[in-house]
Amino acid sequence: MPKLPEPLPLRQSNDGKWEVENNPGNWIKCETEADASILSNAPIVLHESYEAFRSDERLAARLDRTAEKIEQYNMSLGARFFRNRAELMRGN
Repeated sequence: MPKLPEPLPLRQSNDGKWEVENNPGNWIKCETEADASILSNAPIVLHESYEAFRSDERLAARLDRTAEKIEQYNMSLGARFFRNRAELMRGN
């Protein structure tokens, strides 16, 4: 049975900011806990898009929201990928 994706690790730094580890040892400092949560759950949302068998507007909206946060934290390539997945979830 394949291993399901897990959220990316989260932590709160000494200054109270939330951080997400997107690569081992590389922590992204987020403006809010909500931003950190969206980034942390990106692998799960992406996995759900691969498991979907038909168009799903709610999933497309989650992919778009994730893309917006990824873009906000200067990861343009990842944002484009999530936006493309959202379009696929809309049947485009």
